[in-house]
Amino acid sequence: MTNFEELTKLLEKNAPGAYMAAEMTENSYQEKYFRLGAGAHNTYSLSKSVTSCAVGILEHEGKLRDTDTVYSHIPDLFPTGYDKKWETITLADVMHHKTGYGPEANIDIDAMDFWADGHEDFLGHILSLPIIHEPGKGPFVYCDTNYYLIGIVVERVTGMTLYEFLQLRMFNKLKWRGHAWGTCPQNHTLGGTGLFARIHDLCSYGLMLSCGGVYDGKQILTPEWIEKARGEIGNYGYGFTNSPDGRWFFTGGAYGQAVYIFPETKRTFSVLGHDMPIGMINTQIVPLYLE
Repeated sequence: MTNFEELTKLLEKNAPGAYMAAEMTENSYQEKYFRLGAGAHNTYSLSKSVTSCAVGILEHEGKLRDTDTVYSHIPDLFPTGYDKKWETITLADVMHHKTGYGPEANIDIDAMDFWADGHEDFLGHILSLPIIHEPGKGPFVYCDTNYYLIGIVVERVTGMTLYEFLQLRMFNKLKWRGHAWGTCPQNHTLGGTGLFARIHDLCSYGLMLSCGGVYDGKQILTPEWIEKARGEIGNYGYGFTNSPDGRWFFTGGAYGQAVYIFPETKRTFSVLGHDMPIGMINTQIVPLYLE
C-alpha cells in the first residue's frame, strides 16, 4: 500500500468530515474526494503562510525586509495618540505573533460580528491599541489581524492589494484556478484567514516550498526565505510550523486544513475537511513520508 493510500485509508476510517486529500511530487499527482462539495474551500489560518510569501518575494527584490518596522511603511495611517511603541514593531514581530498587544486585537471574521462590535475599521482598531508587552519578546498572542497588517504593508509597497500581488507573483505561476480571498469592509485582503483554494492549488504550493521555491521551472521564493519562514526546529515561523526534527514542516488552518512539506524527497500532501485527525496524521502518516 502506498503512503497516499495509507493516508486516505486513515481518513476514511477516522475523519467523517473529510472533504479531500491529495499528494504531489515533481512527476505525479493524485487526489481523493470523500464527498461532493465546493471545489475551493476556506483554508482559514493556512492563509497566514501564503501572506508571508509576499514578504519573501518583496524582500528578495529589496523592497522591504522583515526587520523593517510596520510604522516605517505606513506612518500616515496611524491615528492621533497612537502608542509610540508601535514604532519599534517589526514585520518579523508581527508574523511571529509577538506584536505586543493583547488578544483583544483579534478580529475573527468567522466567530464575531465586527459590525455589531464596532470594529468594521479593522486597521483603525488595530493601530489604536496599546502595546502592553515588549514587541518581539512578549508572549505569543495568536491573532488573524497580524497577517491582515502584513497585507496592508504589502499593499503600500506594491500599490496592489495582497491578493492582487500574489495573483500575479505566485498564484498564476502555481497555476491556481477557482480561488478567492476575503476582504475587510475597506477592501483590504484579510491576510490571516479567508483564502479559498482547491486541493490541487495547495499541493502546487506545497511542492514549490519543498523544491526550494521552484515550481514548473519558475523560481517564486528563495530557499533562504523558505528556511527562515519555516521557523526554528519545533517552533512557529512565519505562518508555518517546523517539525521537531526539522525534516518537514507544515502550514494549517482551523478544523484541519493542512499542507505538509517534505524537502528531502520533494513531496507534499494536503488535506481539507472538518475536524480532521491531524494528530493521527502526524504520528501515523508523516513517518511514512520520511522513510
